[in-house]
Amino acid sequence: MMSNLRTFVAAQRLAIFDRLKAGLAPEVGEFDPAAFQEARTKGAPQMGSTVYRPDQIRLEFIYSDPQGGTMVFVVCVTPPERIVALPVPAWVVENVWQGEVHGSHGFESEARALVEAFRASLEPEANAAFFEAAKPIGRS
Repeated sequence: MMSNLRTFVAAQRLAIFDRLKAGLAPEVGEFDPAAFQEARTKGAPQMGSTVYRPDQIRLEFIYSDPQGGTMVFVVCVTPPERIVALPVPAWVVENVWQGEVHGSHGFESEARALVEAFRASLEPEANAAFFEAAKPIGRS
């Protein structure tokens, strides 16, 4: 298993992208073979967005042809373990004016309650709500 999700996804994206650039089908993941054949007629691929689900990583590759036709070719990869959305904890303070992010201070009882709430947000049912609101992440 890879050291973290970011490393795992980067390795998968690069391996798939290298094969797509060579005109070859991905060796990993699930995809629509008919969509792959159509994409190959459009030209060279470009990397698109990455969309995370608890049990799936959706890798998008963009194909464009000179006539302006564009299509998104999707490869779905199964992660080695459940993916968890990590919401911004309530104790993080952002100074929008200067773009800085800092921790905060609180009583120990508050800190323990915040950590427990965060821990509870990682449970499958509670965590699923964060994926519904998540936006695709490009170039991750």
